[in-house]
Amino acid sequence: MSFVEACFGDGDDLAAVRDEVTTRLGADHLIDAAAVVANFHMMTRIADATGTPLDPGTAGMSVELRNDLGLDALTSARL
Repeated sequence: MSFVEACFGDGDDLAAVRDEVTTRLGADHLIDAAAVVANFHMMTRIADATGTPLDPGTAGMSVELRNDLGLDALTSARL
């Protein structure tokens, strides 16, 4: 989880977290984790770019967050 958080954070601790994952799990598992993170990031961008709507469950439980962040006002917002 710390690796995922570091990937999307400010980048200050990414190198240290990569080293920790490599030490604990090995380089192959670091590569696998990085591939999973990249794939989920890619899928989200594709969904956003194609206007894929949120499923009803996600739309319902994210109303407050979307309102707080003003996400529904964005040009790319699709529900």
